Amino acid sequence: MKKIFVLLLMIGSLGIYSCEDYFLQKPDTSGTVNLEAIYGSSKNATAALMNCYHYSLLHGWPGGWGVGHGALASISGERSRGYSWHGTYQIVSSGLSVNGSEGSDGGADSYASSWANIRNCFVTKENIDKVPDMTDAMKGYIKAECTGLIAYRYMGMFYRYGGLPIVTKSFDATDEMTIQRSSLQATLDYVLSLCDEAIAGLPEGDWSEDQTGRLTKGAVMAMKAKVLMFAARPLFNASTPYLDNGVNNNLICFGSENSQRWQDAITANEAVLTWAAANGYALNNTGGAGEGQPNPNALADYGNATSTPGNREVLLALKWDDAGQGGWSDYAIFYFNNTSNLWTNSRYDTDQVGLLSNFLENYYRKDGTDQSWPKIGDAEPRPISDWIERIENMEPRFRADNLTPGVQTVSNPGIKGWTIETWNRTLGNSGNNDIYPSIYGDGRGCASTTKFYFNAGTRTWFEAPLFRLAETYLNLAEAYNEAGNTTLALRNLNIVHNRAGLPAVVITEKSALRSIIQREKAVEYYNENHRYFDVKHWKLDNIGNGIIGGQMREMQFRATTGLDANLPTSLIEYWDGNVYVTYWNPKMFLEPFPQSEINKGTVIQNPGY
Repeated sequence: MKKIFVLLLMIGSLGIYSCEDYFLQKPDTSGTVNLEAIYGSSKNATAALMNCYHYSLLHGWPGGWGVGHGALASISGERSRGYSWHGTYQIVSSGLSVNGSEGSDGGADSYASSWANIRNCFVTKENIDKVPDMTDAMKGYIKAECTGLIAYRYMGMFYRYGGLPIVTKSFDATDEMTIQRSSLQATLDYVLSLCDEAIAGLPEGDWSEDQTGRLTKGAVMAMKAKVLMFAARPLFNASTPYLDNGVNNNLICFGSENSQRWQDAITANEAVLTWAAANGYALNNTGGAGEGQPNPNALADYGNATSTPGNREVLLALKWDDAGQGGWSDYAIFYFNNTSNLWTNSRYDTDQVGLLSNFLENYYRKDGTDQSWPKIGDAEPRPISDWIERIENMEPRFRADNLTPGVQTVSNPGIKGWTIETWNRTLGNSGNNDIYPSIYGDGRGCASTTKFYFNAGTRTWFEAPLFRLAETYLNLAEAYNEAGNTTLALRNLNIVHNRAGLPAVVITEKSALRSIIQREKAVEYYNENHRYFDVKHWKLDNIGNGIIGGQMREMQFRATTGLDANLPTSLIEYWDGNVYVTYWNPKMFLEPFPQSEINKGTVIQNPGY
């Protein structure tokens, strides 16, 4: 595979300002690299751009968010909370904290890093014209790329915080930086203007193969479409906010419910599909069964869409030079795919971030019907033969995403660490004592995720997909349904649903179809950092009852031996168990601003914190 442009050319020490400072502070220029040296050559300037890419696109992934350890799926009811020293464990236990965004494990975002990365992007944008050995055309593209990366960070902060301080340049020590939060509408308008500026300045088509990873028009169009989806959803698109913020309600709510916001989202998402079709991007569907029919190649098509580097369903990915990932492969294995035996320290081999029963219930059977799982209060446990039969009849996305006790993987077969024989699952929710209906423990869950590693062989790294076209179709399904166009809602939903090997959905009642679309989004984007934000902006009625908050459940297994509880010959029976209760409070619909920022007296805190 060709080296990835985004980090191959990055000079890690090439920074502009300290990442420890917020944008809205006087910048610490004591460590500033000489701008003339950076922008005195194309090589150094390109390295500065790659630095912008790396740290901007990390938003929400290990190394790019505020929680010291863990992944967003562990606080959105998809996977277990992790170890007691994980930030996710702390959030699950006591909620988000105003003191937790910069490594103290109380918040789910790094507020400071967003401003540091935005500042770096502005610095590059403002200085790129100084480069003597670079064409004007390339300088124009780089300005557009920087603008797009600023839009990406603003997009993420928009749906995390609501209204934001609006900055339009890099600041120096002489600038006045007491900038207050702008209204939600003004923030949305600014993000959209950044997107439009970037789209206008980027190349018309795709980059050459050796430039893989750079922003395209289509990628920024997908950003714009995503922003508009969050603007249209109930959390923001309402006459009253989720909690009263007095005279500052316009920071967290538009103050009106306007159906035009759904139309705007439709227009933006349709534009993404038009661009994709003209530039060789498409949903992976090699089955040839036609629209409305289950795709017989669903396992490979979905698996490749989430796992194969450079596949043409992905409009933008967090790319990484595999020879220089540093700790990323460690983060990847531990926080996203705890099946591999590449971790040599035994504490990491215990897989404390397993699939929760709460989320398992979202997956379908192969035939598109709901699976019947054990329930709390059942009269007796089920034999392990029941478990094996049910797992083998689950839809392809479940089999691509997960490795379960007793059932051989179809995701990365034959590779040590990815099979039930070599999987390092240890005792936790399995044992050899008959204690039904009690629990053995929590953390291991129903399965370990294998997502991002379909047919990956011994590869330890993965490319985190930031925008792939399945989201565009599901956005259109959601928006068309809310706009009252059931026909087009079903058409777009079924493009993804059929690709997954499932028969077409035919339900037309609006609220029922809404729930099905939301379920489809949950399954298709399991462990891709979507659900934590989606369920909050959908304002789901049951968000505090087994999603972000409430009782969490994990399957418990009884086995004849303690250490080899993966093997069907060792397993005896299984049941569902209540393992822990998670914290939810309506204030958590949006993230808190760090108290250190509030103490400056300029930024207004979100309500409830």
